[in-house]
Amino acid sequence: MIHISRVGGNYEFPAELMVVAAMNPCKCGYYPDRNRCRCTLTEINQYQGKLSKPLLDRIDLYVEVEELEYDEISNNNPEREKESEKMRDRVIAAGEMQRKRYQGLPYDFNSELDTEGVYEFCGLNKREAELMEKIFRKMKLSARGYHRMLKVARTIADLDGEKSISEKHLKEAVSYRRNNMLE
Repeated sequence: MIHISRVGGNYEFPAELMVVAAMNPCKCGYYPDRNRCRCTLTEINQYQGKLSKPLLDRIDLYVEVEELEYDEISNNNPEREKESEKMRDRVIAAGEMQRKRYQGLPYDFNSELDTEGVYEFCGLNKREAELMEKIFRKMKLSARGYHRMLKVARTIADLDGEKSISEKHLKEAVSYRRNNMLE
């Protein structure tokens, strides 16, 4: 809910929010291409350090976008179109899987799970729990980071049409969870 207080009254509006953000890896924007980037590692760390750890902890997915070649982005790439169609179908199927799983519950999607929902729907088998403990300790995750990673892993499992989270799903979720682009 969004709460707005004005002289004429207080108002509440329902709201759903997804924040998508982008940033350059350094001031000049060319890191890690050391042929073009002239920033020092100290300058890069300083630049990236402008984002606080608590803010970074609230970001579910970190994706590094590499420079593309012309043929990769031109309209003359039928393979890209086929891959996009396949991914769209997987996303639609995963969304339907989540809607069915959460039918009658206060969630529609994995991203909406609260702590109780994470424990109920993102449970891990013994091997996966051991791996997640190693990840938690090595990455020094907060409780929030731990829960977010489990929700991402649950979504990856859904994209694969799997009922449970496997080691593969956890490892992919880790690949999207970076606290610093230089780590």
